[in-house]
Amino acid sequence: MKTQNNNLKLGKLPAKDDKRNIKFKSILLPMLLPAIPITYSVDCQFKNLIPLRMFGNDRFGDCVIACRGNHTFRFEYFEQNLCLDITDEDVLNEYWKEGQTSKFCLSRLFNSHPDKGLIMLDSLKHWRNDGWIIGDREYDIFAFASIDYKNHDELKAAIYLLNGVDAGFMVPDSAMDQFRSGGIWDFTGYSPISGGHAIYLESYNPIGPICLTWAKKQQMTWRFLDAYFDECYGIVDNKNKWMKDNSPVDVQKLNGYLEEI
Repeated sequence: MKTQNNNLKLGKLPAKDDKRNIKFKSILLPMLLPAIPITYSVDCQFKNLIPLRMFGNDRFGDCVIACRGNHTFRFEYFEQNLCLDITDEDVLNEYWKEGQTSKFCLSRLFNSHPDKGLIMLDSLKHWRNDGWIIGDREYDIFAFASIDYKNHDELKAAIYLLNGVDAGFMVPDSAMDQFRSGGIWDFTGYSPISGGHAIYLESYNPIGPICLTWAKKQQMTWRFLDAYFDECYGIVDNKNKWMKDNSPVDVQKLNGYLEEI
């Protein structure tokens, strides 16, 4: 379900369950986990040099791929020490590709292209199996794992260890009003649901996580997360950086899970 509110679009379809999903907790080695800080921001280690982009999410319900664009920015800054030039065209082409629509001239389709939204889990599988094109290069991931997001310590560990996480939630009308007014996303009692939305969680603090969405950083409370989130995924971009004796991520076990899948 998608809606528009002051040029803000939604587009995450209902969460899909797959019993084969790897659980983030199952690939951690607790005895090797570093101390998880009370407050953490992925962007602080990059001196906040990564831009905030709309990625067409004011015109199309491409939030699932916009979320991926925000995450890929951070993955590749960590890997290559440079900020990729991820464009609206890169994001929209992938959105339409995964939505199984034809790729045409962007200028003809801004107002007429089919716009159905995406299922986060299916899109993550595309990212792992097929990658996506940014400029003239393909970028994929090694694996992803579902996070018990109501276990706040597990979520914080995933953000800290994996350069942020991808999450989806059902958006109450009150959140649209809070965003428009510059307020914090908070649970305020019953509010009608506008639709589903995908976001990249870049940081957290005692108040709650901070996400990137609609070209802004948005603070939310932990009780907002508990009330409205319905899926959350940690992503292992490159297994090589975890191939060390003191790694808290069990790559051997992760490989075994992937072979079973």
